[in-house]
Amino acid sequence: MSNEELLPTDFAELLPWVSDWALDTENKRLAKRVDSDMEEIKAFYDAILPQMTPVMEYLEKLPVSGLDGADQNLLNLALSYVEISRIFEVWDQQDVRADFFDPKRLNCIGYEGMQA
Repeated sequence: MSNEELLPTDFAELLPWVSDWALDTENKRLAKRVDSDMEEIKAFYDAILPQMTPVMEYLEKLPVSGLDGADQNLLNLALSYVEISRIFEVWDQQDVRADFFDPKRLNCIGYEGMQA
């Protein structure tokens, strides 16, 4: 697959993050956040944060569904950013949960779950 098929050309600097973070479901994004160490998460956060305004400006011009592979990957990267941003912007730790509840037990049924 060529780079043009992975991400829109204007966002080529985010290519290294596609395979790990352009995840197509909320459950996969949650699992990635929970299973990743803080250094890995912070590296992705630092790479995508400065791009989020242009990413959102690009995505807001597109339809809500039926995106091609490159545009869908960009949307999925943005959604992964949303999943991890609260770590650094709100919680100041990897997760907020009770010690007795493993977040891997969660099954997200938000927007994506309602589409099935």
